Amino acid sequence: MDEIFKKLKSVGVHNIKNDNEIILEILEDKVTNTNDVDTIIKELITNSNNRKEKKIMFECPKTLLDKLSFTKEKMKIVGERVIFTKEFTKLNTNSVPNYEIWSIYNTYSISFLSEVMGRSFNETQSFLTSMKTELPSQINDMFTVLVTNEPVGVVFPHIEPDMDKEGRIFWIGMHPKYLRKGLGQQLHLVGLYRLKNEFNAKSYLGATKVDNTPMRKIMIANGCIQNKNSVISLEYCI
Repeated sequence: MDEIFKKLKSVGVHNIKNDNEIILEILEDKVTNTNDVDTIIKELITNSNNRKEKKIMFECPKTLLDKLSFTKEKMKIVGERVIFTKEFTKLNTNSVPNYEIWSIYNTYSISFLSEVMGRSFNETQSFLTSMKTELPSQINDMFTVLVTNEPVGVVFPHIEPDMDKEGRIFWIGMHPKYLRKGLGQQLHLVGLYRLKNEFNAKSYLGATKVDNTPMRKIMIANGCIQNKNSVISLEYCI
């Protein structure tokens, strides 16, 4: 199976695994040989029955998906996302609010995140375990908490593997008590600040669902530029 992942990478399909999913992506329609991409994804699906992962996730522009006949037929469309990017040549760091870095192993950390995510303690532990599997070398530095008088939200910045110092945010969310109080932009800014200054990212790439207007406004307010083309999200249940 590792050979299939190498083949995917060689034809321009970024891929990464965690405990639950195989994640594939092509965020720009610059692939020259779509037949090869389609053939290798077919090989992956055909040989996936004995995998521990439960799903194969794939994102690509619609213009590219239309050229991938097998992939389009076998995988279910589950959404659409817009892409934002930001180069880190300029980033205003004077107004970055207070934040703390917490351990993913601390019970209080997991409990607070479960409240932010609206999930059970066990589900939250499973989320963190998957994140650890996907980003093992960065996991101890990712759990970032925006703090005012008390913790108000969580953001997980990281460097995307094999993507030339491209910074991303694994997950971001506010505690229910602090929703709609204008703090989302500050939480996102903390993530950007850490990516540039502590993770040494060259750039940022963010994605959100097309109908997530608040998150789109936050990224624009923090100087991110929306790409012209959206990407289609697909899944295949193993």
